[in-house]
Amino acid sequence: MSSQSWTLPRLSQSSASIHGLLGSVRLTYAICAFLATCLHAAMRNMLGMIILKMVMPRPDDELDISPESARLNEINITSTGHCGSPRIVIHPLIQETQSGDLPWTRNQELAFPGVYYYGYVVSISLSGYLADRCSSKMLFIVSLILEAIAYILLPLMAHFSFETAVIDLVICGLLAGCGNPAMYKLFVTWAHPTERTALLSFAYSGILMGSMLVYPVASYLSNFGWELSFYVVGGVTLFFGIACCFLMYDTIEEHPRISDLEVDYLMQGRSHLGLQEQQVLRVPWKKLLTAPSAYAFVLTHMFHNYTFLIISLLMPRFMREAMELDLREVGFLSAAPYLGGIFSKAVCILGGSYVERRVGPDQNCMRKMLYGICSILTSSLIWIIILADCEDKILVLLMFAFLMASTDMGFSGYWPTLLYFAPSFAGLLSGLANGMAHLSGFLAPHLVAALVHTGSKKEWNTVLLTLIAFNTMAMLVFWFCSSTNLQPWDPRSEKKKTRSAPAKEILS
Repeated sequence: MSSQSWTLPRLSQSSASIHGLLGSVRLTYAICAFLATCLHAAMRNMLGMIILKMVMPRPDDELDISPESARLNEINITSTGHCGSPRIVIHPLIQETQSGDLPWTRNQELAFPGVYYYGYVVSISLSGYLADRCSSKMLFIVSLILEAIAYILLPLMAHFSFETAVIDLVICGLLAGCGNPAMYKLFVTWAHPTERTALLSFAYSGILMGSMLVYPVASYLSNFGWELSFYVVGGVTLFFGIACCFLMYDTIEEHPRISDLEVDYLMQGRSHLGLQEQQVLRVPWKKLLTAPSAYAFVLTHMFHNYTFLIISLLMPRFMREAMELDLREVGFLSAAPYLGGIFSKAVCILGGSYVERRVGPDQNCMRKMLYGICSILTSSLIWIIILADCEDKILVLLMFAFLMASTDMGFSGYWPTLLYFAPSFAGLLSGLANGMAHLSGFLAPHLVAALVHTGSKKEWNTVLLTLIAFNTMAMLVFWFCSSTNLQPWDPRSEKKKTRSAPAKEILS
């Protein structure tokens, strides 16, 4: 007999004591998680833009600009663009986009932002193991504070040499990866089972918000020196990390400001299975490594995250090369997809808890149906972008906004399932999944370099086809292998069996 999902009592079971979020410690932790993901995304994604202000102009660089920009600078047209429109390849306007003081080569400039993921992939896989065995609060806070310090030191390291800057950025990635599984693990304690989709959606909306806000902020600050962007973003992160020492706690018993009503509400969610706080002493590696649900979670996240990273890392370059947007428009218009993602998060935050309560314990069908619809919609939107030509700029921007919305909605469909089928190993499995998924962070640029040589729309269409392929694989894996049922190898399953045994004896 398959085990039942432990997380979602029906409305009739949970209506006895419902504690509102406003003013609760649950909301406090959700806000802390939101701000943490927002700052992590800001520090990570700011690199792709600020690198243009860090590196000094190189006279041997070629810059592809539009005829309109050429006329503004009294430059003659010398070649033809990908859509048949006139284009030019010349040296002016470099000062407009690059005004730094670092004597780095072009290869160093292009490689530098991706260096972050070398550390991130390594640490996020290992830190999940630590999150299940030590204080998640301390792991989260220490990693955040140390990352902020390393980020503040990055301008100094960059002025010293490229190699020291690379080492510093790898350390930033290592520290960032340490905090993510710990943050995810704490939702087991600080989110009632019927609130997990909503609160997780709110927390991870910080990725979209941080990515969207950091571009104009960093662009403005860089007018006073590119170093100031690192000092401000790193300083805010440092202050927030220190503040978390007084806002976050590992267990309900440790929290000094939680009300008795909220304690009862959170304990009610645990009492559905008789769950107690515990430190996992032994990982059932054999059962875990042969569990289809574990593979489904890791592989779904790996395939699904490829689309998000491609959009995050390469959207500006796609709009510049394939859609032939002016350089001054690229930074602003590349933020359009994040508006769709924010809309998706709002839907999940407002409707997630309601749907979970209505569906009840068995969520398998609901989540597979949701993810399947989102995946099919995502692939359809990509096909529209492929069929569009360079002149359909507004259509492509709208499709990318809808694409981010459907991609993010799908994320909200599969990501919470780990808290259902293996809550005792949420840190370990989320760390492993994130580590595998973020391999795309430094592999995707190499793939694009191999497929895109001249920047034509036809070449970029090949990259878009890889998005459809990865999206389809994620959908198939999730459909056939995923589960929200509490797995028998999770220690909390044994507690459920122990608790239900006396009831069976009474009935017999």
